[in-house]
Amino acid sequence: MMIKLADRYIGRAAVQGTLGVWLAMTTLFIIFSLLGELRDTRADYSTADALWFTALTIPRLAYQVFPVSALLGALVGVGGLAAANELVAFRTSGISRLRLALAALAGTLLLTGPVMMMGEWVAPSAEHQARAFRLSEVVGTAIIGGARGMWIRDGNDIINIQRPVLNADRGEQSIDFKDVVIYRFSRTEGLQGITRAKNATHDGERWSLEDISRVEFNGESAISRQAPAESWATEIKPGLLDSAVSRPKLLSIRSLRDYLGYLGENELDDRVYRAAFWEKVLFPFTVIALVLAGMPFVFSNTRSQSLGLRMFIGMTVGGLFMIVSRAFQKVTSVYDLPPLMTMSIPILLLAIGAVVVLRRSV
Repeated sequence: MMIKLADRYIGRAAVQGTLGVWLAMTTLFIIFSLLGELRDTRADYSTADALWFTALTIPRLAYQVFPVSALLGALVGVGGLAAANELVAFRTSGISRLRLALAALAGTLLLTGPVMMMGEWVAPSAEHQARAFRLSEVVGTAIIGGARGMWIRDGNDIINIQRPVLNADRGEQSIDFKDVVIYRFSRTEGLQGITRAKNATHDGERWSLEDISRVEFNGESAISRQAPAESWATEIKPGLLDSAVSRPKLLSIRSLRDYLGYLGENELDDRVYRAAFWEKVLFPFTVIALVLAGMPFVFSNTRSQSLGLRMFIGMTVGGLFMIVSRAFQKVTSVYDLPPLMTMSIPILLLAIGAVVVLRRSV
């Protein structure tokens, strides 16, 4: 009974600390994002537009800062108990440091589930809408982002780019557009034709469509045509479309899995999407490793550790972990190694190191 009460008490402290730090960090990042948007305001992109764009990006910001917030929150919440010598009381009652650390971890994991759901269902959709909204306001062209790619109005045409695909070659990124559908309308006669193309590419001067199938409507009849390639007369600039495309790290696991299936079937480069997929899957394990890594600092020199020192320790541990993780991701990209293996190594090393220290601490 004593151990269960201690588990709940420490878990509650970890949850309270994590919620407080998470709210503070998310608010800070929202302010930075809003300031950046306000610097870009102009006649066609007002302050109200900047506020709405920033509001749509809040789920993404909250999701991205949660792992480090969990680390800092555990240090603040459980560290407060240590500073008040409450952990010493638990230790003298026979509860090990590892057990106390696992209780704090359990509390943090209660928040991790809802955060993952937000990152899977809310953040990607909101990010699509934010990017499309910002671009449509800046260029004055109707653009809608969603699960089915981008919808763009170009004169009398409605264009659906179903699969914008990010490519990375030697650190340089480019966007290819796959499965493009163009609905051609007339102001007086309605729908005139539908053009489908497997690829849309830009050579720096003009657009080209490849592997084309077209249906043209003429009165009550419809004529089907096929073509290997042809030029595409449009005023759409590739750089504008590029800024509206959500990067793989901002997509949901479901969308990434669909992309991987599509790229695999068509023998296309899927390294960027595989890395993003496994980063999403390993999200809860990243939280576990970071929280465990902070626990040894909670139990050491508890009386001399101020709140500021604990925050500094947390930011240092989190920063070093992110640097090492990004380095391993670069190795994955350069040498085409399995991303699951290279991304798991920093997480495993951090978690194992923390457990070893906690078990050996007296």
